[in-house]
Amino acid sequence: MTVGRVAPFSFDRSWGFAVSTERFWATVSDTREFPRWWGWLRSFESEGLVDGATTEFVVQGALRYQLHFVVRVDRVVATERVDTTVDGDLVGPASLELEPTDEGCTARLLWHLEPREPLLRRRSQLSHPLLTWSHDQVVAMGVAQFRRRLARAAA
Repeated sequence: MTVGRVAPFSFDRSWGFAVSTERFWATVSDTREFPRWWGWLRSFESEGLVDGATTEFVVQGALRYQLHFVVRVDRVVATERVDTTVDGDLVGPASLELEPTDEGCTARLLWHLEPREPLLRRRSQLSHPLLTWSHDQVVAMGVAQFRRRLARAAA
């Protein structure tokens, strides 16, 4: 059975943080700590947040499915941005952009990922809004966990 065109998961959101871009960067670039404060990671192996590095991981979605990823870091500009290419169950470009503000910084997360795994493609065709909701739940949980980690690092 051939699966037709599937809507991508496009994401473009920004959050304000009451820390400098340097503090944000120091926390997010310490990839060794990710499994300790992102509970939805089921496995995680990373070469760090440097040009050419790869990270392999499994994410547990809100709907009890797991997604496998390999993320290649294409370009890093410390305290400013990270551009990556995502491969695995979802494929496409993703980036993180940091901007200083009077209150601290803004982090913008962008990606445009298409399902590759056949079952996920079929599910996406049938229930894209439900999968989008599950994705948004994992991201919201991740942002909340990151905020807590930043608060502990600043204390």
